[in-house]
Amino acid sequence: MVKNILKKTLKKSKASNFLPRFANTDKIIEEISEHFGTVKWSFKRIILPLAVFYVIVGFFFQEHILGALFTSLLIFFYANFLPDLDAFFQHGKEGKKASWIEKRLALFFTPIMIYYILSEKSKPLDLGKNKPFHNTAAMFEFTFFLLIFGLLVYLSPVKAVFLALFGFLGFFTHLIVDKQIRI
Repeated sequence: MVKNILKKTLKKSKASNFLPRFANTDKIIEEISEHFGTVKWSFKRIILPLAVFYVIVGFFFQEHILGALFTSLLIFFYANFLPDLDAFFQHGKEGKKASWIEKRLALFFTPIMIYYILSEKSKPLDLGKNKPFHNTAAMFEFTFFLLIFGLLVYLSPVKAVFLALFGFLGFFTHLIVDKQIRI
């Protein structure tokens, strides 16, 4: 049932036109199930205790952090699957070669870039190599982006640091599962 729903979704959204040939429904389901166990483990043992600590820190600094905590949890899950979203950016095919800035924009604003590619409002970008988001440099760039973004949105260093920390942990978990970081 999940396979059929995913197949229809990829076909209707035209996403299958932009994904590499190996990224079929079976591969997507396999990738999600591969990451699910580690996400579940890290959520129970790292994220929940960190969330409790975040609430305590919020009380200590007299900040209302429940909304920011929810956003941070969403960022954790998003960052955990962010490196695999580079499959929407073609490699070695006809497409616009991405500049340094466009590569960072593709990392920081991946869902928006994917939307423009799928809606054919923008040509696909060639990020220059296969799996450009699967490295520690991308992880630290994304974490720094979240820190700056958090400071601008929340105007609170505590909320910004925790937003960046949750994003870092999500990205870090993904890189561990894909064996880019060994522990």
